[in-house]
Amino acid sequence: MSRYDVNVLLYRLKKDRELREKFKADPSKALADADLTDDEREAFVRWDLRRLNELGGSLHLLLSIPGLGGH
Repeated sequence: MSRYDVNVLLYRLKKDRELREKFKADPSKALADADLTDDEREAFVRWDLRRLNELGGSLHLLLSIPGLGGH
């Protein structure tokens, strides 16, 4: 997955309440169809903000996802 795609997924988590709720309930299941590398999938499932940022995730998006962000 590209940095762009990581950010698209982050944006979807920010804007799509249904996806966000599924992700909060079971991240692995919510991302089952996502085209992620193993490293990306692990970072998303663990919700490792630092690693997601290292993988190209926008810090602004990471911190602004309702119920998941760093606020």
